[in-house]
Amino acid sequence: MTIPAYLRAVLLALLSALLLILSFPRFDFEFLAWIALVPLFVALKDKSLKWAFALSFLMGISFLMGVFYWINVISGFKWNDFLILGIYLGSYFGIFGLGLNFIRQRTNLHYSFAAPFLWVSMEYLRSHAGFLGLPWALLGHSQYLNLAVIQVASITGVYGVTFLIVLVNATMGGIIQNPAASLKPAMVTLFIVGISVSYGFVVMGKDSPQKEFRVSVVQGNIPQRLKWDPEWRKRNLEKHIGLTKEVTSKTSTSLVVWSEASVPGALSQDLYLLNTLSNLAKETGGHLLLGSSVHPKFGSREFRQKNWFNSAFLVSPQRGVAGQYMKIHLLPFSEYLPYRDAFPWPERWASAGGDFIPGKEYTIFDVDGAKFGVVICWENIFPDLVRQFVKKGASFMINITNEGWFGETSAPQQFLAMTVFRAVENRRSIARSANTGISGFIDPYGRILAKVEDHNRKDIFVEGHVTADVPLFDGKTFYTMYGDVWAYINLIATTMMLALSLRRPRHDVP
Repeated sequence: MTIPAYLRAVLLALLSALLLILSFPRFDFEFLAWIALVPLFVALKDKSLKWAFALSFLMGISFLMGVFYWINVISGFKWNDFLILGIYLGSYFGIFGLGLNFIRQRTNLHYSFAAPFLWVSMEYLRSHAGFLGLPWALLGHSQYLNLAVIQVASITGVYGVTFLIVLVNATMGGIIQNPAASLKPAMVTLFIVGISVSYGFVVMGKDSPQKEFRVSVVQGNIPQRLKWDPEWRKRNLEKHIGLTKEVTSKTSTSLVVWSEASVPGALSQDLYLLNTLSNLAKETGGHLLLGSSVHPKFGSREFRQKNWFNSAFLVSPQRGVAGQYMKIHLLPFSEYLPYRDAFPWPERWASAGGDFIPGKEYTIFDVDGAKFGVVICWENIFPDLVRQFVKKGASFMINITNEGWFGETSAPQQFLAMTVFRAVENRRSIARSANTGISGFIDPYGRILAKVEDHNRKDIFVEGHVTADVPLFDGKTFYTMYGDVWAYINLIATTMMLALSLRRPRHDVP
């Protein structure tokens, strides 16, 4: 391969990365995702396995570092941490390119029959890699505004949407390289995409549920630098109380939701906080869902004083604290340090790991017969965790979070995009209260019903509240019942293709 050919391949890989970045929030040119991988597939043609890995790795690390740029605004996060993260995540894409060319060199499989299964497999593995599991910037997430396409997620999860995108890209890449050999794959692609989109339109055309439940979400917009300042804690609490009184004076609402850690201190263990918020619930005549922390009740004195549960509390006008959910999926290197006693983490990382411990119960709250579950912060990006609440009877979901860490970046929009998929996967409305935004409501079909916005339509770093009647669903989708069956099918198909490839010698492919 000549030097210009090497350079051309590198530029094509970088072009794919750029197109993918533009397809995600905040750019939201979602149509670009359907052609974004074509340059990469062209670049991979006839490349050695080493070059296939290198080009795909380059595309992956460029794409993800472009999407994850916002992580650099977090206090204490260093450029070398960002590089390590990029190398780790980029390696999944490198393995995809290596595996794809390995299969292509040893079988007659067309790109469109190999690439989608392999890509979905790598996304699933990246999402379930223990404490390093990160189901963020999955290809399907780019389509959160493309409602007809994403309805298939109620069967396949987000991986089904990813499959469709890669299928279209691989088919077009094959057509460019060998039109004659791509006729049948193109027909199969049109059929699969057509069936999926038709399913989406049919589902969205069905009648909405008759039952609704009125919820208000409050966005306090507390600056991160002041959130834990002792001199500001009372003022921050008073701001939330004022917003709650304001919204309840304007409309009747059954539940007012505050964001993650909106109540400073241990709510159930602080008599002042408990009385203040119980009286607020009585005064407004509705329930409050509040984010706070609490020490464990059991264990040694040292254990109880050192550790915390990141929690959501339901405060009733009649009974005070009526329920508590303790966050199950903690954030590594922030709320806890993975394998703290077994692995010699650098001191800087070790000191950043918090003293939170995970809860174990998928708590279902009940307000006037409306049952709901709560996920805290990044728990909402894990589809299997959310569906457990729905399996246990939640008719809608609430996500409380604090995204003030990320400044005015695209991180809140990316969180919102993933929240849309949690709604579609389980056919459940989702109410979202974020300290600095984005707060609002998503219906069971992924439509964004309302957001907290100012007069300029700005939805982050503004304070306010919004109320909506959220539709209540009681049925369970295929995805809710059976989870990532589609991803498992892709893993099995990938394993079979690799096994077949190992048994065959290399040969030229069309």
